[in-house]
Amino acid sequence: MVAIGRSAWRLVFGTFLVTLAAGPVVRAQTPEEIFNRGNAAYQDGRYDEAAQAYRTLIKYQIHDPRVEYNLGNTEFRSGRLGKAILHFERARRLDPTDQDIRANLAYVRSFCFDQVPAANVPVLLQWLRTGQDRLGPDRQAWVFLALLWALGSVIGWTFGRPGRFSAAAGWVASGLVVVSVIAAASWYTTYLRLEGRPSAVVLAPSVEVRAGPGENNPTLFTVHEGLIVEVRDVRPEWIQVSLPDGLNGWMVRSAVEPV
Repeated sequence: MVAIGRSAWRLVFGTFLVTLAAGPVVRAQTPEEIFNRGNAAYQDGRYDEAAQAYRTLIKYQIHDPRVEYNLGNTEFRSGRLGKAILHFERARRLDPTDQDIRANLAYVRSFCFDQVPAANVPVLLQWLRTGQDRLGPDRQAWVFLALLWALGSVIGWTFGRPGRFSAAAGWVASGLVVVSVIAAASWYTTYLRLEGRPSAVVLAPSVEVRAGPGENNPTLFTVHEGLIVEVRDVRPEWIQVSLPDGLNGWMVRSAVEPV
């Protein structure tokens, strides 16, 4: 059972102030106060008020997975499936290691009309990707930097001693080079999968995907609210997308919102 109602997280944003109008009086609220106000409204079932508080924080460029997570919960409670998936997906990108975010995203996506199967992936590769996703690109980047530091230390220590480069030091350095290359490749592939490829969420109840960017092109298939698509190309009024199963086409840009 997924705990969709969790919203007790607190935020600490330092001294940054957001100015809000409260009737004829203008008063300053800290982002933490706005966040707590949204949480209180959510607990009382005032979902529109809670969503407005969380959107205020996002409007002021506060990118925090907890805000996106709580807004996803609020949108789901309000019956806005596409918006809920959008904000859960944004929260996942900000913190790919959080299991609650991943679980809620999977749970909410189960309500989508479109259940598009991904291309068949070997079990071992699925396990590898799961481990990569749990670590996230940031942690993998730190591992890579630590390995580079260790490699530099070994080389510096070896050339700084009288005997210079020994066979043992050579094996250690070679091992560190191999592991560093693997770590760099893992980071890069994880980054591409989680952050490097632009994606969007369908917000319209249904939208036709066409063979080209224009109403005069034939309809290939129809997608529905909540589907996450990969963005391939963008025009002023049209967007080219692809699905996990390899299907692709063009849809009106207003029907989706980028992650």
